[in-house]
Amino acid sequence: MATLKLSTTANVTSCRSKTMPVVRASYSAFRLISRPNVNSTGKRLQQLSASTASPLPTLAPPATASADAADASGKLTFHGVHHVALICENLERSLAFYQGVLGMEINPDRPDHKLPYRGAWLWIGPEMIHLMELPNPDPADSAKRPEHGGRDRHFCVGMASLDALAEKLDKAGITYTRSMSGRAAIFFRDPDANCLECVELAPWR
Repeated sequence: MATLKLSTTANVTSCRSKTMPVVRASYSAFRLISRPNVNSTGKRLQQLSASTASPLPTLAPPATASADAADASGKLTFHGVHHVALICENLERSLAFYQGVLGMEINPDRPDHKLPYRGAWLWIGPEMIHLMELPNPDPADSAKRPEHGGRDRHFCVGMASLDALAEKLDKAGITYTRSMSGRAAIFFRDPDANCLECVELAPWR
């Protein structure tokens, strides 16, 4: 009877030739995923990650329009709110409110030399408020707007403690109203009558 002989060396060489490209590809993918993101929102997430017990994930590089504009069914893909733009009459007065009262930090990446108006970018978690010193088409007199901000145009910000916020608003003499739905939420206005809602909840991003 003929004996079938297998070459151990040949099998190992064949196995290596098949697996090494996979290992190299996996290592390359790991390096790509682990590489720090350089955009401003990515940097903010890294800063927030350093101050929390559970690190936040690094944002992936922005997808191209052709690759990420729509899925196979044609449905558009949205990632979340990037920023809210607010018009202000006087930048210094608005910064005294958002920085001085609310304690928000400036994002220094605003391209001031490219924009034909004064303004500032402020961090709210990984998102931003963009202040723009421009003529306001809306009534800036709070008396001409609904007393309760929930009945007016507003945006909502999640935060850890409403009691801490209410204490700062009371100290600054800023009026506010509570949510009529019973939620743990407060509505108040900035110096230009822009309305903010702050709701107490756990981090969701």
